[in-house]
Amino acid sequence: MGFVEFLMIATMIVALTLIGVILIQGQTDTGLGNVFGGTDIYRTRRGMEKTLFNVTFLLAGIFFLLALVTVALE
Repeated sequence: MGFVEFLMIATMIVALTLIGVILIQGQTDTGLGNVFGGTDIYRTRRGMEKTLFNVTFLLAGIFFLLALVTVALE
């Protein structure tokens, strides 16, 4: 197994984890509908919600970097 194959597998694992974290966040009532006239648009995140938000950005950044490196090496 070469380095490119390893990067592809790592990208898939990060992508699946990112999907899972996003789906967990979707259980709150602050969805896209609140942007168009809903209440509580500007609300502070606390506790687990803040942690999931930060983990989402971290995983998205890792996914982006892995994708760039994989494409650059192919």
